[in-house]
Formats: sequence, structure tokens, C-alpha cells
Amino acid sequence: MAFSPRALNLALILTLLMATPVVWASPPRQLDLEEAKSLVLKNNPNLKTAREKLIQAEVAIDKAWVMFKPQLNAAGTYTHHGTEASISMPDFNSLQVFTDPAQCNGDPFCISFENYANYTIQKQDTFGLMATLSQPLFLARAYTTIKSAYLAVDIAELSKANLEDFMLHSVEVTYYGALSAQKLSEIAKNSVKTRAEHLRIAQAKFEVGDTPKITVLRAEIEVNRAEQDVKRAEISVQLSKEVLALLIGTDPNFELSQPAEAKPPAVELSRCIDEALGTRRDLGGAKLELEMAERLKQDAWFRFLPSLALTGMFRLSDVQGFTDEYYSWNVGLVLNLPLYDGGMRYAALEEARSRIRQAQIKIDEKRANISSEIRQLWLKIEMAEANRIKARRAVELAKEQVELARVSFEAGAITSLEVLDANSVLFVTETAVVQEELSLQLAILRLRAAKRMYNPAGSLANY
Repeated sequence: MAFSPRALNLALILTLLMATPVVWASPPRQLDLEEAKSLVLKNNPNLKTAREKLIQAEVAIDKAWVMFKPQLNAAGTYTHHGTEASISMPDFNSLQVFTDPAQCNGDPFCISFENYANYTIQKQDTFGLMATLSQPLFLARAYTTIKSAYLAVDIAELSKANLEDFMLHSVEVTYYGALSAQKLSEIAKNSVKTRAEHLRIAQAKFEVGDTPKITVLRAEIEVNRAEQDVKRAEISVQLSKEVLALLIGTDPNFELSQPAEAKPPAVELSRCIDEALGTRRDLGGAKLELEMAERLKQDAWFRFLPSLALTGMFRLSDVQGFTDEYYSWNVGLVLNLPLYDGGMRYAALEEARSRIRQAQIKIDEKRANISSEIRQLWLKIEMAEANRIKARRAVELAKEQVELARVSFEAGAITSLEVLDANSVLFVTETAVVQEELSLQLAILRLRAAKRMYNPAGSLANY
């Protein structure tokens, strides 16, 4: 039975399709704003680093408390000497006293020992064990060291909490930015439909001889330009999702959900400023730095005070020596009184006073900057709200203009250029609405966050 070449090719294609595994692309999941926030708190490497720094600061407290705790050390020794050393000593229990000059070689008095004992002073191979104990009884500077360690933990905790708020705010900004990119993509697609409709009308009028060929060509150019806008908008959406995915530590295969619209603050400007001055973490950090500087001053004064420590030693050896014991021990007190250190204490005092003045200046600067920042963000909200109202009104007028232009062009009352101009105006005004809405949402979010959060980079324009 003969098969045609076409039948053989079809059979080969079917065989290949059956042998090839089918990979189904997983549909994008839905990602809302709250889930994105939880993911950034869980996955962001900057937050993980901040948590590790907090752990390190907490460990520093334990290290500071060591200054108050006893220190016990033990050391074992082995020594091989070139020779063994010993000494012969008389046994005083065998002491004899002679008063006969004949027995004393003419002296009226002499003594003699009947027995002698050898005492080993140094074996050729010796083993020993020594343990030492040191317990601080009074050490003033340990107090400031421990207090500074606790302040360092407070600073690390404050920095971690602020970074968490900053990353949450960054997710909000990126999320709303991606949503705006999606809206711009939809506007670009609608613009393609509007301009394609104009092209259809222009072609129909050209076919009946009501309009020249150049009108059709110009309409095609506008459609092509609108399609390019769509492509750019789609790539912008993908880039926004990629940035968001990198920020929260997940893959960019997701769709965004529209969150609730952020509302302007319901309180007055002065109340917002007062709240920010009471809760801003950079101002709190400046106050902690002032307290740290005051601890440095206290530490400088403590350098003038003496220190007292209890010491002890226990020694174990394989040689008895003169004590006829294999071990020895002692306890004592060590009093250290600083008399003169070349002026280091006075220099430390002056440095601490300077740091205190510097910290106070920084606090005043932070207060002024925070108040100004809140006022700027308040004005940005007012400006964005006014611009959004105007942009929405412009869109209404532009849509009306597009409809009138379309009808007038079909009736031959206007030229194609006026229709194209009306379509362009609509596209620009709709884009402006999205941008103004985004500006308003971001300004509200920034003001809401600025009551407690500061930008770690130190620039208001960057967040």
C-alpha cells in the first residue's frame, strides 16, 4: 500500500507531537499589596542584615557584663630541665648539743646533726598546675560600658524598625507605580482602537473619493505610533513587576490587585507636625546619640576613680620544696589608683562635652527638617489633588472633542489633521490623569510614612 508524501509528513508530525512532552505555563497568581508587604518583611536581604546587627548589639550587652563577673583561668605546665637540682638539709630532730671542748675541737660549745635529708628543688621533668581568680569589686567604668551597650541595642532596634517601615513604603510606591504602568498600557491600547477607527473611516472616504491618499497614510502613521506606545507601555509594566519581584523576593509571574485608595490625613497640618516630632525615628536616634554622649562624659569622670579587685592563686606542683607541700595558694586585694595619665582624662572630658553639644545641634536640626518635610508633603498633596481635578476635567473635554471631531470628519466638515490632533490630546490627557493620580497617592503615602519613618539615604526626594 503506497502512501503519499503529504500523508507521510503528517504522520511524522503527529509522531513528534506525541513524543514531545507538553509543558503547560502556570497562570500568573494574584498578588495584593498586603501580601507584597509580608513578603518583603520575610525575604528582603537588607532587613535580614538589620536583624543580624540587632542580634550582634544584644550580644554586646553580655560582653559588657563580663567586666563585673569573675575571671578564672587555669594553666598546666610541663618542663624538661637540663639537670636535676636538690639540696641537703639537716634533720633538726636529730640535733645534738655538745659542751665538752674535747668533742668540739677545743670550742666550749658546738652542735651536730645526726641525720641529713635531701630536698629536691628542681626535678629534671616537672609538671605543674596554676589557677588564678580575679573578681572586680569596684569598677566605675563598667557601669557606663554596660549602659552604652544597652543604648546601642536601642539604636539598632530603632534602625531595624525604621528600615522595615522604609521597605514597606518602598513596596507601596513600587506597587502603585506598577498599577499606573498597567493603566497607561490600557490607555495606549484604547488609543490604538481610536486611531484604527479613524483609519477605517479615512479608508472608506478615500475609496469613494472624498479624501486624498495622504489622509489614509497619515492615519496609518498614527496607528503605527500608537502601537509603539502600547509596546513601550507593556515593557514598562514588565519592568515594574520585575522591580517589585526583586524587592519582595519572588518571581515576577503575578497580577496586581487594585488596593483601596489612600486618603489624605483627616487632621490639621499642625497636628501632623506634632505627631511626627513625637514619633520620628531619626529624631529618636538623635536623642539616643545625645544620651550616648552624656554617658561618654560620665565615663570620662569615672576615669578619675580608683578600681578594686579581689585576686586569688592556687598552684600545684610535683616538687614539695621547702614547704614540704605539693600545693600553695594566696588571696589578695588589688587597688589601682590613677594618678597621672598624661592628660588623657581631661581630653576625654572635653571630647565628651563637644559630642554633647554636637548631639544637641543635631536634635534641633532634625526638628526643623521634620517640620519642613511634613509641610512640603502637605503642599504636595494639595497640589496633586488640584492637578488631578484639572486633569480629569481635561479628559472629559478631550473625549467630547474626539467624538465631535469624528462626527465632523465623517460629515466632511473638518480635515483629518484635526481628528488626529483630537486623538493625541485625549491620549495625553488620559496619561496625565494617571500620572496625577499616582502623584497624589504617593504624596499621601509619603506623608503617612513620614510621621514615623525617615529615609536612610537622607534625601526626601528619593522616597
